[in-house]
Amino acid sequence: MNLPQPLRISFACLFIFVLSSCSGDFRKAWKRDICPAPPPANGVAGKWEGTWLSTANGHHGKLRCVVSGALETGKLYAKGDHEFFYQATWKSILSGSYKAVHNVQKKGDGHVFKGEHKMPDWAGGLYHYEGTIKGDDFNALYKSAMDRGTFTMKRVR
Repeated sequence: MNLPQPLRISFACLFIFVLSSCSGDFRKAWKRDICPAPPPANGVAGKWEGTWLSTANGHHGKLRCVVSGALETGKLYAKGDHEFFYQATWKSILSGSYKAVHNVQKKGDGHVFKGEHKMPDWAGGLYHYEGTIKGDDFNALYKSAMDRGTFTMKRVR
């Protein structure tokens, strides 16, 4: 679907508004004490905070993420799958949150992860994520049919 730029922006704003209804769930996850002790510097679970930047259009904003422990392996999840619960802001007034499952693997003294998340086609469709977590640093690339960019975060202690 090839929509004019103003219409795509309107749909994106509407989509972010709809996503903001999930922000209550994100706030609960953020406030929940998911790690009773400070998370180990070499793990992935915990709270992360930083920024996102679209290299396609220059848009940017704040970004937070709550990463779960490893999910139970079975029909739905593979070994190393974790839930990443993201909340992003745009233009300092709009925010939205969503969950994505990423597969995390140990690599050297850090971790690498890959995953994807399906959005509506008018919002970019399928988003792909690849990143690294090393100590207290979280860095990732994302891309979709309409956008690409970076996530840069630090562990919240």
